Amino acid sequence: MFCNVRFQHFFTDILIYMDMSERTFSKKNIAAVALVAFVTVVLIRQFVFEAFFVRGDSMVPTLTSGEFVFVNKLAYLHNDPKRDDIIVVIPRVYPGRVVKRVIGLPGEWLSIENGIVSVRASRTEKSVNLDEGYLNSSDTPAIGKSRTNIDPNEYYVLGDNRLVSIDSRELGMVDRGSIKGRVFGAFNFKTLKYKGF
Repeated sequence: MFCNVRFQHFFTDILIYMDMSERTFSKKNIAAVALVAFVTVVLIRQFVFEAFFVRGDSMVPTLTSGEFVFVNKLAYLHNDPKRDDIIVVIPRVYPGRVVKRVIGLPGEWLSIENGIVSVRASRTEKSVNLDEGYLNSSDTPAIGKSRTNIDPNEYYVLGDNRLVSIDSRELGMVDRGSIKGRVFGAFNFKTLKYKGF
C-alpha cells in the first residue's frame, strides 16, 4: 500500500510539473532566457575568454596559420607576464592584435647578436643567452631594435618564426596595458589536434 501511494504521488508530481512547465515556457520567458544567455556570452567574450583563428606564419612552428587559439583574458589580472608566455597584444604602431612570445621583461637589458638573444637584469650583470628550444632555427636576425633597455611596464616580444615575424624588433616594446591575454591552447582543424601551452 505504501509503495502504491508513493507511486501515485510520483506521477501526480510529474503531472503538476508538466502543467507548470507549460505555463513557464511562454514567449516572454524564452525571450528573457535568450537575452540572459546573450549577455552572458558577450560578457565572457569581452572580459574572460576569447578565441580566434591565427593568420600568418610569424609563430611557426608553435602556431600555424589557420589554427584556432584560445585566450585567457584574466591571466594577467593578478600576475605579470612571464618569459616564454604566448600572448595576444595590440602594439602601439599596429592597428590590430598580434600573437607573440614574451622574450624581454621590464627592467632587463636585451641584445640580439650573431642570431642569439641574450638578456641581463642590469647594465652591469653578465648576459645570459636564452634557451629557445621552441624555435626551428635559432638564428634571430638583428634588425631594428636589437639592443635595448626595457622600461618598466614594457615587454619585448618576438614571433617564433624570426625570419618573417614583425615584432618588437620593428614595432618596439609593448605596453603592459596593451596585452589582452595569454594563449593557453590551440586547435588545428586539419589534424583535429589540440595543444596546450
